[in-house]
This record gives sequence, structure tokens and C-alpha cells, in this order.
Amino acid sequence: MMNLLAIDTSTDIATVAISSSGKIYKAEQGGLQKHAEYLLPLIESLLINANLTLEQLDAIVFGSGPGSFTGLRIACSVAKGLAYAKDLPLYPVSSLLAIAYEAYLTEKRDFNILAMIDARMNQVYWGCYNQQLDIVEEQVSSVSDIAINLDKPLILAGVGYEAYEDLLPSDIQEKIINKCQIYPKAESMIHLVEAKKIKSVSAADALPIYVRNQVAHVAKKGV
Repeated sequence: MMNLLAIDTSTDIATVAISSSGKIYKAEQGGLQKHAEYLLPLIESLLINANLTLEQLDAIVFGSGPGSFTGLRIACSVAKGLAYAKDLPLYPVSSLLAIAYEAYLTEKRDFNILAMIDARMNQVYWGCYNQQLDIVEEQVSSVSDIAINLDKPLILAGVGYEAYEDLLPSDIQEKIINKCQIYPKAESMIHLVEAKKIKSVSAADALPIYVRNQVAHVAKKGV
């Protein structure tokens, strides 16, 4: 098994996890404005707990988005910096896919997962996944414009959807069997990599996935 370090700062909660010898070590810290301050100390602390050094890592996993533009840049920059220093591959994992993975663990019935993250500007990032967690096209739109396959019941999961769920089209609302407040977790990202759902990239090719086109406009406001 690989020794993996995973980091995610796509939402208000920064999460870090390490997988080593079949064990998971994890930590988290709230406070969007302090992710840059907290992240490296969290990583250092977990490496000590796992009795690992950076030299013993086989790869680095990071939350590539969508989510907070500032948070995505922090996670990607830290991941790239560590990967360059130790010549490690990177595994970029979708924040929405990580949410879908956690939601998948909550139910035993046959269902699809509608994963959402508040994108502000009265929009949400979203993607709809089956139980095999197949990759889908992730989008940003107003909640009322979400259009998905309704062949199965739905789990609604994610961060910040509560303010928008009443705006979902009525046919989608009728299919929802469960709602889960779930933020992207570094531990889930490790499990997705171990399940071979994610392809590795070089540090040079790793980039955040913003989804929204108006990156420059919003980033100036500190989102």
C-alpha cells in the first residue's frame, strides 16, 4: 500500500489525512481565512503521528475543486511545492466527488447522489453521481437550472445547499430520500485514490478546477 498525504482546503474546513500501513491519520481545522496558516503545521503534526517523513511518501493527494478560489489555490500550491521537492506524483480529486463518496457510505438502497457546494452569487457547484461514483461533468448554475437523470432516488449532499434546496425543481425534490451536510474530506480523497478512481499527474500539470469562468472577478473579492 502507498503512503499517501491528502489535503483539502476547498471549503471553510481544512482537512489533512495520511494513509500508512493500512491506517488513516487525520486532522481538520476550521477558518477559511487561516487555511494558509494552518495547513503546513497540520501536515507536520500528522507526519509525526504517522511516524513518517516527506521522503517516505509515495504521492500527494489534493482537493482540486470546485470550491473557494483562495482555498483551491492554497491546496494546489502546497501540494505542488511538496511534490516538486520530493519528485512525487499528484492525485487531484474533485471536491464534489469526495462529497459523493461520503454520501455513498450513508445508504444501502439503489440511488444517485446530487453533490453540491455553495458557489455564492446565487449559484451552486454540482454533479450527479451513481453508486459506482462514475465521473460526471461538474457544473455551476442556479439551483433552479439543475437538470439530471431522475431514474433513481436521490441523496442530496454537500456544503451550503440548505439555503437553496427549496429552489430545486419539483421533480428533483420529489426524488430526494436523504439529505447530508458533508464537506470534502482528505480521508475520502485517499480512499478514492486507493480505489483507482483518480489518475495521477505531474506537479507541473496539476491545477485547481474552478468550474466557474469568472475567476478573476470573484477572486478579487477574496472568495
